[in-house]
Amino acid sequence: MKRIAVLLSAVAVLLVVGRVNAADAPAYKFGYVNFQRTLNEVEEGKKAKALLKSEFDEKQKKLDVVQNELQKMKTDLDKQRLILSQEALKEKEDEYRKKFMELQQKLGSYKDELQVKEAKMTSEILIVIHDMIYNIGKTDGYSTILESSQDVLLYAPESADLTDRIIKEYNAMPKNKKDEIVKKTQGKAK
Repeated sequence: MKRIAVLLSAVAVLLVVGRVNAADAPAYKFGYVNFQRTLNEVEEGKKAKALLKSEFDEKQKKLDVVQNELQKMKTDLDKQRLILSQEALKEKEDEYRKKFMELQQKLGSYKDELQVKEAKMTSEILIVIHDMIYNIGKTDGYSTILESSQDVLLYAPESADLTDRIIKEYNAMPKNKKDEIVKKTQGKAK
């Protein structure tokens, strides 16, 4: 009988302590932002994307010219394969391989160049977005704000999505304020 009384007393104490701790526990507030969507929808991101697309299209035209030349060379080589001497055939095949390698190098350098430009154009936008998210988290009492476009966020209610708010506030922010944030952040990194 004493054991049951002690056990019931322990359970009652745990229930009371559990309720008190739950009442004292801080409320957590979570939010998330889709960075990819934000980059694509802020005005400066749209301009950067359009500029990169026009540069890509320009470079693609140059590559198309070289690819057409290569295709013509290959067609001519295939047609002349039986009538050319071994030496002449080897010379034309070497010329074809050389042009093909040049095309591969141009393709690689164009790709690298565009990636560097994209990173440069988007880095300043991302600096401002990070600063905005930090300030929203601090002023609105968020415990955590996550990035959602990398499949890390498995579930969250739509009400926790801050993406539209970030886009709207970013587009409304004066350019000099954005520049100030970038300078401040880059000054810290040095």
